[in-house]
Amino acid sequence: MRGAKFLCVVAALPLALIACASEPKVRPIPTTTPVLTTLRPELTTTTTEKIIQRMAYVVQPGDTLGKIAKGFGVTVADLMTENGKEDTILGIGETLFIPPASDGTSE
Repeated sequence: MRGAKFLCVVAALPLALIACASEPKVRPIPTTTPVLTTLRPELTTTTTEKIIQRMAYVVQPGDTLGKIAKGFGVTVADLMTENGKEDTILGIGETLFIPPASDGTSE
């Protein structure tokens, strides 16, 4: 009799695991604004300054500063200034940071 109980438990176990695995996990949608909590509040800063993100571009064979600048809508001079370049020599695989496009809407 003892063996029969064990067999029933062992036989039911895979069915219970399958039933649990097939249930979708539902995460509730937050109804409040998340709050940033920090362990070191003295290091937390708040700013209202506009954050400007820079894109990175990896130089490919055949690229020139002129082609890259035109492709991103910036000037060669701005591209050189952004990357601290004193000449127009590029290395294949070199990473260039692209400045914001000078579309006349700057501050």
